Amino acid sequence: MATLSNNRGTGGHSANTCVPYLLEEVIDYNTQGAAAADVIEAVNVPAGSLVLFAGVEVITVDSAGNSGTLALGDGTVTYVAATAPTTVGQIANADAVAEMCVAYSAANTLDVTGATGTVNGKVRVWAIVMDYTSPDVTQRAVFA
Repeated sequence: MATLSNNRGTGGHSANTCVPYLLEEVIDYNTQGAAAADVIEAVNVPAGSLVLFAGVEVITVDSAGNSGTLALGDGTVTYVAATAPTTVGQIANADAVAEMCVAYSAANTLDVTGATGTVNGKVRVWAIVMDYTSPDVTQRAVFA
């Protein structure tokens, strides 16, 4: 049995490498008018994407006084379980392996749901995404 080596070397990343990028959206519940249990489709995830990580950052604290919480998910994967936005700078994000590196063959959205009560704060919803499709499927290496 032979071992065939790749002749392309290991000198850095290829120009065809897929690069992660940030998708984000700010939601101001003071102007949005969303009620408890409303779903806001916050981030559009294109088809052929790999969501490496996603979360919610608190910009303005919720002061509604009703223990309102927010959750982030896509209907199947829950990136953030119901969390109360109580501290500026608080970041709630994926904390389990099942919530990291999620592949989307079809376009989808990451949705914020008001889980337990009306929220009146402001949050930034974010996702680090990478295109896993490659327009070039040509073999470049010679294996010898």
